[in-house]
Amino acid sequence: MLCALFPDVPVLALTATASKRDRAIIRNTLHLKDPLEVLVSPNRPNIYYKKLFRVGPDLESYESILQPIAEGLQKETVNYPLSIVYMTLKWCGFAYKMFDKILGGKQYYPSDTEAVPENRIFAQFHAPQTTKMKKHILKELTSPVSKIRVVFATVAMGMGVDIQSIRHIIHIGPPCTVREYIQETGRAGRDGHLSTAVLFYNNADIGVNRKKIGQEIREYCHLENKCMRKYLLQCLDSELSDISDGYLCCSNCNK
Repeated sequence: MLCALFPDVPVLALTATASKRDRAIIRNTLHLKDPLEVLVSPNRPNIYYKKLFRVGPDLESYESILQPIAEGLQKETVNYPLSIVYMTLKWCGFAYKMFDKILGGKQYYPSDTEAVPENRIFAQFHAPQTTKMKKHILKELTSPVSKIRVVFATVAMGMGVDIQSIRHIIHIGPPCTVREYIQETGRAGRDGHLSTAVLFYNNADIGVNRKKIGQEIREYCHLENKCMRKYLLQCLDSELSDISDGYLCCSNCNK
């Protein structure tokens, strides 16, 4: 409306991950005439992409994925690599209780500190969480030395979160679109150090009866003999320059 009322006023439109179609919609919606487009590739060469098929019923597969993380956290406590585990809301509560059971008294740091949520070395971040707790989690994660080492998160922890030292982004079940996946995995390795993005999925996660799941993310899950990074970038109309160290690219290239 403002652009229609003031057609001669310069306009700046900013967005994160946008394909050619997305950019065309922005241009047309804002009635931009021959605008200058400044584009940056969404490629993050320091992120290693990996995907694994999760076998068995949901309960068993979640336990098999989460247990090694919990045991690693129990052993290393605040030295455990900072990790974000994306999952649906109902499984965030399950993961939280599972970690509480496995870690016991070692879930707080320092060990002799008060047993309150603010001192836990794991947390959950989702829309129903209190504003106070979400602010505490973000403040803790962005501090130079964070106690929190594992966060169970929904899509609520997405764009606008700038945490430098995340080493692992784990998805148990894919997001609905490749755009969302690029944005969420892009939380990793913002300090430039090598990080990993692992996607666990099963046939139910990408079934045709799941209407919100896009075809591109389904194809990504089924991708076996092609570069996963290149596929993700192509979905956003971005090209990939040659990577000399294939093993740092993705698990398909690593084969």
